[in-house]
Amino acid sequence: MLKKLFISKVRLRILETYMSDIKSAFHVRGLVRDLDEEINAVRRELLNLQSAGILKSVKDGNKIVYTIDKDCPIIWELRGMFFKESSIGKLLYSSLSPVEGIKVAIVTDAFLKGKYQDKEDVDMLFIGNMKIRELSSVVNSLEKELGRVIKFVAMTVDDYDFGKKKKDPILMNALIKDKIMIIGKDSDLL
Repeated sequence: MLKKLFISKVRLRILETYMSDIKSAFHVRGLVRDLDEEINAVRRELLNLQSAGILKSVKDGNKIVYTIDKDCPIIWELRGMFFKESSIGKLLYSSLSPVEGIKVAIVTDAFLKGKYQDKEDVDMLFIGNMKIRELSSVVNSLEKELGRVIKFVAMTVDDYDFGKKKKDPILMNALIKDKIMIIGKDSDLL
């Protein structure tokens, strides 16, 4: 899908590189080596992404280093799009979408970074009226396929509303930190 949205193959590859690690920093020649693309094409697309406000640059000695501009208002939407198009994103969607009753499925910051920073961190949050046994079975299959343990929380819509009112620490942690919605939309969280 993204290949049809983005005209430039080089721009798409550069965006994929930055969206896979939001804290990454590259100079032109480093990207040329990593992507095996022509230097002029890489330079042109970096400048295009900078003029669009997606990347910013700083001079580091004799190199210009490009990083994500965290002030860009569409960064998280872009990151979500690229994550959903990645092999892991497609696997999660194809595995979870058949589970009846999931209204919202969120991949949290802990899952994206592959590490837990707080005891309240979970990898995924599910909201809806799903059967826990079916959901657990799917998550177990995902764990085997991804080769990692997945900490998750599943709650009904009523439990979610109650948890929001009571400021449940695990729920608040999942909602406040960076996240990507695999199933559902932002308005489902209101």
